[in-house]
Amino acid sequence: MNSKFAVLKLVCMVLLFLGGCAQQDTFPVLSGEYLGQKPPGLKGELFAPGVMSTSLPELNSVFFPGGKEVIYSIHVGDMKWAMLMMREENGRWSKPEVAPFSGEYGGVDPFVSFDGKTVYFCSNRPRSGGNKPEEDYDIWSVERTSDGWSEPVNMGPPINSEAHEFYPSLTRDGTMYFQSRREGGFGDSDIYRAGLVDGRYRNAELLPAQINSPGSEGDAFIAPDEGYLIVSTWREEENIGRSDLYISFRNEDGTWSPLQNMGEQVNSSGGENCQILSPCGRYLFYTSRQYKALPSDPPLTYDFIRRAWATPQNGFGDIYWIDAKIIDGLKSESPR
Repeated sequence: MNSKFAVLKLVCMVLLFLGGCAQQDTFPVLSGEYLGQKPPGLKGELFAPGVMSTSLPELNSVFFPGGKEVIYSIHVGDMKWAMLMMREENGRWSKPEVAPFSGEYGGVDPFVSFDGKTVYFCSNRPRSGGNKPEEDYDIWSVERTSDGWSEPVNMGPPINSEAHEFYPSLTRDGTMYFQSRREGGFGDSDIYRAGLVDGRYRNAELLPAQINSPGSEGDAFIAPDEGYLIVSTWREEENIGRSDLYISFRNEDGTWSPLQNMGEQVNSSGGENCQILSPCGRYLFYTSRQYKALPSDPPLTYDFIRRAWATPQNGFGDIYWIDAKIIDGLKSESPR
């Protein structure tokens, strides 16, 4: 989450400046899985420009099984995000709407269960009584019911603590990986693992030094079979941008390979995070804060600047995707 904080105050100022120019009132006709977009290759590509990737600061694009329903987040204020949902109905994708369990309080970092019936997310909603937001974000869950969505349920300890918890990610057997700023870690923010035993999370295990560092690690995505872990972090010797995506592969003995930068096919100078595999396993989605290249020849005009702010790739965050085969190539190069 650290790479999200640098632009928080600027976002609100720019959105006020843009006014109603950020997104067109008309919504295009889209059909097919993943909004009917052309699949990417082995270099990250902007996803659904003008539809999901707009001038707004988007992150967390998470598709439901089947690829015809999606939930994602937009930054809306100081340490506050809202979650939006879209789905294909009668052969056409709907316009984004705020999720029923989001809006009043902050909501970010959704993860959809493999059966599509549960959404895990992070929020500062009150834990018990009252209507004042909490000072920290916890991990919550909601269940899909015949009447819509249930009331959110706080995951409680050992998942949550008195500090911030962000970015839940689960394996098929229910093991949860997440980011926490609780005391006792290697640095300011660390990755933890919690195994599911008889339907309950019994403890949260701090991942070793191959993953965590004296700095900050966040937004950890765990493969469904727990075979690899992708983390957003900053390592001075290797980083391309403010935060990069790194990958570690799990060895047969349960240990982890050293984190490996995923390279310029994924990472940019703008910073990357919020990575997740599509439910079909073919694509890796992530957030990137890239800037569109400005013209090199003068003059630079006010009208051009205004149009640049009102389009994707303005540095506030967009959704990107890449062919997940890149992971196979990185595995063959991974140090063990």
